[in-house]
Amino acid sequence: MITHPAIDDYIAGLVPERSELLARLEKEAAAENIPIVQLPAAQVMRMLLLLHRPQSILEVGTAIGYSTIWLAEAAPEARIVTLDIDEERLTRARANVAEAGVQDRVEILLRDATLGLPDTYQFDCLFIDAAKGQYRAFLDLYLPLLREGGLVISDNVLFRGLVATPEEATKRQRPMIDKLQAFNKHLVEHPELETTFIPVGDGLAVSLKKEKESSSKQSEVDSAWMPNRKGI
Repeated sequence: MITHPAIDDYIAGLVPERSELLARLEKEAAAENIPIVQLPAAQVMRMLLLLHRPQSILEVGTAIGYSTIWLAEAAPEARIVTLDIDEERLTRARANVAEAGVQDRVEILLRDATLGLPDTYQFDCLFIDAAKGQYRAFLDLYLPLLREGGLVISDNVLFRGLVATPEEATKRQRPMIDKLQAFNKHLVEHPELETTFIPVGDGLAVSLKKEKESSSKQSEVDSAWMPNRKGI
C-alpha cells in the first residue's frame, strides 16, 4: 500500500457500488491471493476511459477477468483483446466475462504476452498489468500497435512504495524493483510518450502516445521561443 491505509480505505469507500459480479470477484481474488487492480486505481482507470472513449483496448494480463470487465463497462463501444498464459484462470475469465454480458466485445487469448501480436491489430488504449519484470518488453512490443493519441495505463508501477525505498525490498524483490525503476524512467524519457504517475492503488503510470505532427510543431514553437542566450 503506497498511501496511508485510512486514506486508501476512505477513497475505496467513495467508489460507487459495483455489480454483484465485480464484488464477488473482489472477494474471490482476496481469498485466493489472485492479483487484481486495486479498487481506487480501477476507478481512476474508469474515469480515464470515460474521458478518452477508446474504440479498441489491449489488456496484457487477464487473470480472472476482473479488470477486463471494468474496461468493458467503462468503454461500452470498445472491443477488447486480453492476453494471459494461465489457462485455468482464463477459463474462469471467460465465464466471468460472459456473466457480465460483454463476451461479444472481448477476445480472450491464451498467449504468452512476450510473443507480441500481428501488426493487423491496432489499439487506442494499452493496459499493462502482468509480470512486472516484463513491463519494458510489453511496452516495446505493443506501443507500435497503439494509435497516436492513444493511452498506455501501467499498473503496480510504485509496487508498495518500494521503487522509492528499494533498500527496504527483500533480496527476492530487488531485481523486480530495479526493473520497475528502469521502466518508469523509460516511460518519462520515451520520445513518443508523455507520462504522469498517480499514487493510487499500487501506483498507476498514465502515458499518452504523442501525435507526430503535433510533436514536431511543438518543437518548432519551442525553438522559435528559445531565448538567445548569447551575451547573457
